[in-house]
Amino acid sequence: MAADEASPANSAEETLAEEAAREARPAAPENAAAALTRASAAYEYGDLNQMVDAARPVTEGLVPATPEQQTRALRLLGIGLFLTDRQAGAETAFKELLRRDPRARLNPTSTRPEVVAFFENLRRQGVRDPRRLIWNFVPPVGQFQNGDNTKGWIILGVGAAGLVAFVTSDLLLRSWQGEGSTFKGREDTAQAMKITNNWISTGVLAATYIYGVFDGLVGYGQPLDDSGVRVSLTAFPQGAGLGFAF
Repeated sequence: MAADEASPANSAEETLAEEAAREARPAAPENAAAALTRASAAYEYGDLNQMVDAARPVTEGLVPATPEQQTRALRLLGIGLFLTDRQAGAETAFKELLRRDPRARLNPTSTRPEVVAFFENLRRQGVRDPRRLIWNFVPPVGQFQNGDNTKGWIILGVGAAGLVAFVTSDLLLRSWQGEGSTFKGREDTAQAMKITNNWISTGVLAATYIYGVFDGLVGYGQPLDDSGVRVSLTAFPQGAGLGFAF
């Protein structure tokens, strides 16, 4: 008899608990824009659990979203999961973000340093370094593949100028040279050009090459920054070609 009397009371309590749970559970977002607005607002106010709950429907495809909205939701979801000590979930979200947008970054001015470091570590793990050590011995290709494009163009310009001066002087001397290695009354000028050709032009080319190799090896030891334009040289059986990555 006592059990029968307690049964309605227990049912009433369960009903109240379910209603309280429904009220506490956030309403499903109407669309992706609303979900992202709610997630961003929760992030600003420090309500990280609300941030995760708002971003998750977009990442899981429960509401229609554009690729840009899904990318933004993955970024917010990853940040929220990391800051609520759910690193496995954060790793999954960030890896999916990088799969969709390999050049994605977290804003270091609005994101905590430990989150940025975690994300950058995942990004480096998932990105294959396209550089090759051997190209550092072919200036300025090493500079271009390392992302040091300004240095690359300078080295290319200086090297080209030295090579043009060398070839021009040599051709001019050959055109002046007569029988018996004479220069038809231009001996003084020829001698000066020989000095320019043999020492100055050759020295410029040698110094440019040595600096280019040294600088290329130093740059090769640094992490590759893919945020700018990168130039690479690709070898083919019939020759080689320059490639530009934006």
